[in-house]
Amino acid sequence: MTPEPITTFTGAGRQCDKKPLGFSNCCQDSGWGQGLGLDRCSDEEKELGAAKEKGLVIKLGEYCAEDVLGVCIRKKEGACMFNSKLSRIIQAQGRRDQLGISMGSGEHPDCRGLTPEELQQIDFSKIDFSEFYGDMEDNNQLPNPGDIQNQVQNQVPEGSR
Repeated sequence: MTPEPITTFTGAGRQCDKKPLGFSNCCQDSGWGQGLGLDRCSDEEKELGAAKEKGLVIKLGEYCAEDVLGVCIRKKEGACMFNSKLSRIIQAQGRRDQLGISMGSGEHPDCRGLTPEELQQIDFSKIDFSEFYGDMEDNNQLPNPGDIQNQVQNQVPEGSR
């Protein structure tokens, strides 16, 4: 019996519907909740749309999900969705671009994680982490010095000031 290999930066394969004539385009990249017919999208499609807006998705392409007499009447778009930008960046620039490991197709996404051996083969000095660093800087909110002073003064007894 062989145990499952340990993997990191794992994603999930997702698909969304692109209905004809723009009705209920559940594959929209931005503006979720504003488009006509988006209320008809599944919860999974809405989750994918929100992940796209956060930059957590690698698109893998479109495919015909349904055809009638050789005419495609419903297309789908496939993607890999990750839980962090760091995972998406390492998967795209490390796995796909450096190691040449396919992420599958729109119809058959392969969003598996990276093995320790694969991680060791990635040259992290060639990965552009600027998008990830920007998010870290945006989330680093320093308190207002005036607020700190007020908190200190409120905690010090009046007779000690």
